[in-house]
Amino acid sequence: MTEIKKNSDPRAIINQKLFFTLEEVCRLVKITPETLKLWEAEFPLFFAGQTASGKTIYRQKDVLIILRIKELLEEKTLTNAGIKRKIEEEFGFKTDKIPPEKLHSALGQVKEELREILQTLEKKSKKS
Repeated sequence: MTEIKKNSDPRAIINQKLFFTLEEVCRLVKITPETLKLWEAEFPLFFAGQTASGKTIYRQKDVLIILRIKELLEEKTLTNAGIKRKIEEEFGFKTDKIPPEKLHSALGQVKEELREILQTLEKKSKKS
């Protein structure tokens, strides 16, 4: 296991390993396991895995995301939604999501078209 020095730059340590245990992540980022679990639920941008023995592990990219979330939360300039967008942007996640109102409108149109198709099919079956 890599020794983590107290005055070391967390990013330098993170870049030296591919996987981290829950304890290592908490020690590096200086947060509690409870906080980490809350962030995992609030920010679905990183995911914990498990070893065969059931130990929780995080990938290098996940730990960098967790560190960035902490930095952004400490700045207190963005909402949680803003933090999500910023992380998506910085880490290259797909950000071209359809706004809910457009999605709702499109689904309404599809629903109406399906009703029309159903009515047409019902008319054809009555004629037969």
